[in-house]
Amino acid sequence: MPFDTPPGVSLEAARKLHAYLRRTHLNDFLLVGPDPGIRLELRLWRFLKSYASFLPWHDSYTFLQTQGYWCLANWKLFELTGESNFQACATQAARKLLDLQTPDGYWTYPLPQRRHRIATIEGNWAALALIETYEQLEETTLRDPLLKGARRWYEFLISRIGFQEHETGRAVNYFDRPRGKVPNNSVSTLYFLARLSQAAQDSAILEHSKGLVEFLTHVQLSSGELPYNIESPQEARRDHYLCFQYNAFQLLELAWTFTLLGKQELRPVLDKLAGFLAGGVSENGASRFDCFRRHPEVNYYTAVLGAAMLEAHRQGLGDYAELGRRCFRRLLDRQQAEGNFEYSEKDYGLFRDRRSYPRYQAMILFHLLWAYRQEKLNPGGVPLPSREKTG
Repeated sequence: MPFDTPPGVSLEAARKLHAYLRRTHLNDFLLVGPDPGIRLELRLWRFLKSYASFLPWHDSYTFLQTQGYWCLANWKLFELTGESNFQACATQAARKLLDLQTPDGYWTYPLPQRRHRIATIEGNWAALALIETYEQLEETTLRDPLLKGARRWYEFLISRIGFQEHETGRAVNYFDRPRGKVPNNSVSTLYFLARLSQAAQDSAILEHSKGLVEFLTHVQLSSGELPYNIESPQEARRDHYLCFQYNAFQLLELAWTFTLLGKQELRPVLDKLAGFLAGGVSENGASRFDCFRRHPEVNYYTAVLGAAMLEAHRQGLGDYAELGRRCFRRLLDRQQAEGNFEYSEKDYGLFRDRRSYPRYQAMILFHLLWAYRQEKLNPGGVPLPSREKTG
């Protein structure tokens, strides 16, 4: 592949990472393990835990977003290799997600600080895993429960999480209670609605998509960046937070939504967003940490930014393929002998976090496989037709 030397090394890297995750984090068909956390945990305590890894920290969590990426990555591995063990991993994960879903349709948030809340992103990614498995499986008794599980989340999302009106359009709530209007959640919800509508062959599911698109097009900054948070009665405005990481995820999901729905209003948003993200690729291929700092270097940021640049090229938004490949060359150079990736280095200029967080390992696995697949289909780097398979 164009970013591989020799050809096939990126698929081999994905296999090694997959084997590492199965060996180290897979428990009862789901990925379980530590997370860098929030607030003081993210800023400080995770470094203590990394340097004192010999101590039993008792901080394993089962994030639904982790399982979503894990399930989708296994389906991609099955598609690329035809090996049935990957199909089994994906199907088993989807079954467990159904088991964990509450009768009301939601999933419990894993961090103890937020266990009393229900997170939009968590539910969206669990439901995306159900939808992907529904679409991949042949006629089995599992297909109907999978689609019903995704619909139950949709009904909870619409009726219990809900939306906040904006001066133009509407934003989905971050939790099952209002806070600031976070565009990233609206992007994720828009993509989920597009996938569910397609799987269920039900256009009524797209009822709220118009308002979400209007909100996103209205709040995009002149730089092309989608701001982190728009003010509301509950929270102040915050334009910049992990600029390139957040916006890379958003470009991918908006591009996949555009492919599914063909909403032309998204095209200029994607165009400006791609131009903004191009400025996040460092000379060595690593993603810049945010709008103001190059370091610390976080490996999963580089993975998603590389995938976003390749997707921007695929969509015909510009000549971004080499930027994407530069990111993946950097990423592949940083894989550990066991197959995993360290979380970060040069935190506060001198610390590094060596712990293995399954949520971010699964994200790296998914984006590495997605990019490999695109390059395999399109080795010359020419933009592909817009109806090519989404993420």
